[in-house]
Amino acid sequence: MNRKDRRRQSKMGTPPAAPAGAPIPGGFGAGDAFAFLAGARPAPQPPVPVVARPKTSAPPPSTTPSDKSPYRALFVATHNAILDALRVSRNPDAVAGAVAKGAALSDAKWAEVRPAVEARKQPGFACGAGCAWCCHQQVALEPVEAIAIARHVDTRFTPDEQAAVRRRIDALAARTKGMNNLAWSRLKTPCAFLVDNKCSIYEVRPLRCRAVFSRDAEHCRWAMENPDEYFDHRERRLGSGPYPIEPRHIIDAALTGFAVAERDFGLPWKTLTLMAAVKILLDQPDAAERYLAGEPVFAPALLPEDEDTAPVGLAPASPTLAKPGDSH
Repeated sequence: MNRKDRRRQSKMGTPPAAPAGAPIPGGFGAGDAFAFLAGARPAPQPPVPVVARPKTSAPPPSTTPSDKSPYRALFVATHNAILDALRVSRNPDAVAGAVAKGAALSDAKWAEVRPAVEARKQPGFACGAGCAWCCHQQVALEPVEAIAIARHVDTRFTPDEQAAVRRRIDALAARTKGMNNLAWSRLKTPCAFLVDNKCSIYEVRPLRCRAVFSRDAEHCRWAMENPDEYFDHRERRLGSGPYPIEPRHIIDAALTGFAVAERDFGLPWKTLTLMAAVKILLDQPDAAERYLAGEPVFAPALLPEDEDTAPVGLAPASPTLAKPGDSH
């Protein structure tokens, strides 16, 4: 590939072609979707400096996009959005606004890339209102995302809706405490925010949820209904599936920006589970303020560090790496 082709691909938002023999970016299977939603991360590596940051003893949260990555600008923008909100005011509303900005930037990047992704196979995806096969598994998120979701429930839900979702969250959090992805998937239980097969927090849904697009709803249904069969078949996990990889790269960049900003400001940045994190915020009215003051209020909601959280053979979910698959 010559320099002109590389510039053209960079403008389109797609990664440059891999060297001969390297994995080809393309679709990935349901297990990768499970693992991504559940918070599988690449091994920690030194971050690429973005801004002058205070010294901390915490290790970097994830691999940051390289200077040549088409997702580098998104990482910088989401990082700065959170950091700016924290510098101006350690206020939950300001943080929620920054998370919304990061989500909007991620959505815009996907909108830019989507036409080329769809053209690889056929137009359109199977996802739509009422299709919720992917909403029956563990979901991971950053602390700032949990704050944005809790603020949405507090300010946009009616008292009856708040009471109902609290009951569902309490029940699901108690039932799934400490579970890894496979154990959660075996329950085949819908997310507490799913109402009539629609996401009641769609506007502020976790970024990981925004990254799952499928060309085949039947594949999603089969994966949800047969978790043991799926997790036991290595070839299904490693083979190309109906989920395009580009949204995952986009969201990885945005989430890494969130996590690095949290860390840079001296806040706990470890990945959380959705149900447990939101339950803490709804049960303790001052939890968001305490977190923003540096207290480890989300410790009970930390994502379990378990080798079984991700299917065996999962490739790192880094913006610079891709799963094997058919890109044509």
